[in-house]
Amino acid sequence: MSNIIRKFMKKMLLEILLLIIPVICDSQNQDSLIIRNDSISYNIDYNKKVYVLEYVIFNNSYDIYYIWIEKTIHSSIIEKIKDYFMKNKGDMSVYQMATETNVIYGNSCLYSTFLKKVNQKETFRIQVITSKEISDFDKNQIYKYLKDHTVIINESTLSQYIRGLSSFNPLLFYNKDYLIIPFDMIEYEF
Repeated sequence: MSNIIRKFMKKMLLEILLLIIPVICDSQNQDSLIIRNDSISYNIDYNKKVYVLEYVIFNNSYDIYYIWIEKTIHSSIIEKIKDYFMKNKGDMSVYQMATETNVIYGNSCLYSTFLKKVNQKETFRIQVITSKEISDFDKNQIYKYLKDHTVIINESTLSQYIRGLSSFNPLLFYNKDYLIIPFDMIEYEF
């Protein structure tokens, strides 16, 4: 019985900490993003467990941030922006989709048309989920992959390279505050 109470108390403590972290972060530097890694697991049944790795991005600044995930890592901001916004993804580029008024939007494709706009004081989570236990080595590889492939650029920087950013069609933007990626779809090398 005491083991159940102990687990319950740990869970409650973790939830309390997760609730007060944004308050603590809000009182700190107002010109930054706060990025952290987190992992959780929970039982679905007595012998079935789910593991979730989270890459959490909190916009603690007065700027808006844009996030996308690139398949190929580019070294410069200009290369990242050019490849993502100007390179054709099928019939048109992301820039053309964003500025065209009569485009019908379907689901975002992770490496080609996924674009998230994170406003001030908002949080965005990228979650990697699996039913297989993840070793510490794999966790570190996944977090490294997410850090290396996730492009995060503030609006003032992006607007230097992309005209009409503020008038992008809002339907282009991913509208959830989380993105779930199955573990076996992450393309990282050991």
